[in-house]
Amino acid sequence: MKLRIGQISIILFILALSGCFEPPELSDIPEVSFKKLSYYEVPDGYIPEVGERAVDSLVLTFEIQDGNGDVGLSADESFPPYHSYNRIIDSNGLLVRLGGEYELPYYSIDDFNNFSLYSEVDNRPPYSCKSYVIENGEVGENYDSAIFIEQNPYHYNLNVEILKKLNGEYSVVNYAEYTGNVDCTLSSFSSRIPIFDTDNLGRTLKGEISYSMPTNGHKYVLSRDTFKLRFYIYDRALNQSNIVDTPDLTLPQIQVD
Repeated sequence: MKLRIGQISIILFILALSGCFEPPELSDIPEVSFKKLSYYEVPDGYIPEVGERAVDSLVLTFEIQDGNGDVGLSADESFPPYHSYNRIIDSNGLLVRLGGEYELPYYSIDDFNNFSLYSEVDNRPPYSCKSYVIENGEVGENYDSAIFIEQNPYHYNLNVEILKKLNGEYSVVNYAEYTGNVDCTLSSFSSRIPIFDTDNLGRTLKGEISYSMPTNGHKYVLSRDTFKLRFYIYDRALNQSNIVDTPDLTLPQIQVD
């Protein structure tokens, strides 16, 4: 398996004015199209190299084009509007946690202290990786101190969901719930496309991206079920691309020997 954990492989073509060549006119709204999905399973008896994790992986390959090339986020861009989540505070400015009583209404606040009305009712759900975060170490089995949050949709610029098909209906698969992943590392397969080339930001681009989603949970969660992937991207200006659904697939169909 060539792609390591969470790796994004990029084959990119920067299309810029050069001599008599004029790039095609493309929209500044990014566009993506599905190319293929492959499944790599670690063979029995496989001995990983030093520093390598022997994990199965789904690899999504898709094409991308963008008229002004403002696609990509660096790993250290954790400030608004690219931060991970907003905290929820009550009307007294206290962090709302899973346990306890708080004064309504609730407000959503980011790292720059920008806030907006979140809810006029106490709508805290049960503990989940999506709705709460533990910021100060382990809390054991007592999650009352977990902080209530609102996920920021722009933290990841590559958004991926896996949907299982049952009786003709699709539902998003939560790997963390399926596998008992209490540390939330499997709560999402979304990720960040890195900046392709800082010097060429603002130029028309077209290219191909392959994105690896490694976990040994694929074969347990998906087994021989029918499923599909749904994905889209954001550019740096927060423009959302088209949303693409892959065809219906099974792991045996896409497994690479």
